[in-house]
Amino acid sequence: MTEEKTDDVTKKERTNLEREERQKENERSIKIKQIKSWLPWIIFVALVIGGIYWAISAAETANKNRPGEAVSIMSSDHIAPGGESVTYNSNPPTSGPHAGPAPWGFNTEEIPDINAIHNIEHGGIWISFKNLNDDATATLGEIARQNSASVIVSPRESNDTSISVASWGRLMQLDTVDENRINEFIRQNKNKSPEPLAR
Repeated sequence: MTEEKTDDVTKKERTNLEREERQKENERSIKIKQIKSWLPWIIFVALVIGGIYWAISAAETANKNRPGEAVSIMSSDHIAPGGESVTYNSNPPTSGPHAGPAPWGFNTEEIPDINAIHNIEHGGIWISFKNLNDDATATLGEIARQNSASVIVSPRESNDTSISVASWGRLMQLDTVDENRINEFIRQNKNKSPEPLAR
């Protein structure tokens, strides 16, 4: 009689153990299914975060590799011509308070800084020069002609060097006309501005 009871208990225990094992197996299966259902979302989120990180890194690298030196951006307030004088943080300025735009292309007369900055704000490039011979001036004139809706060329006696090439927050100073460097500056810095409208 005791043995039979033991056998019954054993059978009962075995049945309970099997039931518990099946239940654990079902719970494991449910967890695996849940993980599998979350996996596409986890991968998607990881790809989005990775893509954002890559884009930011690529933009920072591209910005560092652009020709010219970076200049801190000043306010882009609009001011009236002949109003209060402005002190800029570079010579020539690459950003800051400004008035109406200057004419694109080659200019034989000096252009006020407050006007050239307006063109720079719109993605243009300002090439200013002083003390150049006729051949060098002609080369700058040709660069202006080839970029007639995105480049201003003008004399500027207050330059620190013979040639200054300015875009929004970027400045390259040259002692001689280097057509390749100037064209590369234009290519990489055009329309890197708050209102990119240069063509």
